[in-house]
Amino acid sequence: TPDNAMRITKLGWEQARKAGEMLKERVIHSGESVHFIVSPYVRTVETFHGIVSAWCDPSEFNYIPDREKRIKAWYARLLDMGLTWHEDPRIREQDFGNYQVPEKIKQYKKERHRFGPFFYRFPHGESASDVFDRVSTFLDSLWRSFDLNKSRNYVLVTHGISIRVLLARYFRYSIDQFSLLANPRNCEMVVLKHDGAGRLQLDGRCELELKQNEETGDTEVSGYECYRRLRVLPRHLIRKTNVRISYEDVVPASSLVENGSSLAH
Repeated sequence: TPDNAMRITKLGWEQARKAGEMLKERVIHSGESVHFIVSPYVRTVETFHGIVSAWCDPSEFNYIPDREKRIKAWYARLLDMGLTWHEDPRIREQDFGNYQVPEKIKQYKKERHRFGPFFYRFPHGESASDVFDRVSTFLDSLWRSFDLNKSRNYVLVTHGISIRVLLARYFRYSIDQFSLLANPRNCEMVVLKHDGAGRLQLDGRCELELKQNEETGDTEVSGYECYRRLRVLPRHLIRKTNVRISYEDVVPASSLVENGSSLAH
């Protein structure tokens, strides 16, 4: 199955619904409009559907036998509730190649760790720096949307690499700082709030909590926890590039980074 056609699991649907409930409880106040910008991959569109089901469950329209008409009626209800959305391919997943062979992907990811996560380009695919370029054009157009709709909430339903690149691009992280960031977990949310002076500030992240059902053995969503700081990689995976200050300067090839304190905004 092509990466863009992968669907979410039953647990994924539960996570998306819980993420939507969290948005309504903690971020988006009652009566406020919200616009979703969605990666066109199947799994992100399905995640979007799971999130907005917290506003209106599509099962309310099961009485309509025709599927297309049922979807149209559900979308119309969401629009009436102040929810709008559109797809944007610029925030799609990093391209790992048309068809992924698991064994080769494992090999490529080991190579990426040695080469550097930002500059390593997957064969027939993209590097994080390629994603940075297309996300930069997206961010420019997003700012124009902010100017036209100052009171609107925006939710980006996208992928881990796109979230990290967006943060790096907006907050002007260095490549070493970008390399500190851990990929967000499924339906983990990073929240940015307007400071009233034309800038966005990091307001924290919300991570879903999971538990195992003792009777069925299935993993279930039990709640969510919010944190002030971004999640960073374990120390043994973080490496900093050392740059000489002169020809005579002697530095090791790479060194461990002790912490990610410089990522707070």
